Amino acid sequence: MNFSHGFLLFCTMLACYNLGTIWFAQLVVYPLFAKVGAKEYTDYHRSYSRWIPLPIILPGFASFLLPIALIFLRPESIPLWLTLANTACCLLSLYVTLALEIPRHHRLENGGKQEKVIQELILYNCPRTLGITGSACLLIAMLTLAFAPI
Repeated sequence: MNFSHGFLLFCTMLACYNLGTIWFAQLVVYPLFAKVGAKEYTDYHRSYSRWIPLPIILPGFASFLLPIALIFLRPESIPLWLTLANTACCLLSLYVTLALEIPRHHRLENGGKQEKVIQELILYNCPRTLGITGSACLLIAMLTLAFAPI
């Protein structure tokens, strides 16, 4: 296995990890935000924010940005359009994270429990969830092409 195949394998594993975390956030974590009492909410959200950098934020941003390098480092058997489609999914997810999700997390952390903001967080997470899902599927397709017997 050469570097490009190893890099593709790493990107795919990272994307699959993020696929699990984003669906868990969409279906479990974000809906549970609404179940925390108003009095405890600010402390709860600050605790949540303190614990997510290593398991969520770092792998998430890595999976959003590494596909840019994959355009140039892809195995020869991977068509350019496939890596461009993957990068588009990742950049969509990055945009949603920066423009829509992070500002809502800041509102919740600083302003306490706000039902409307929690609902927006869940709603606006849908395109990010779809982008991460699309990326994982495209990377699995690339992996299949890259490791197919000749």
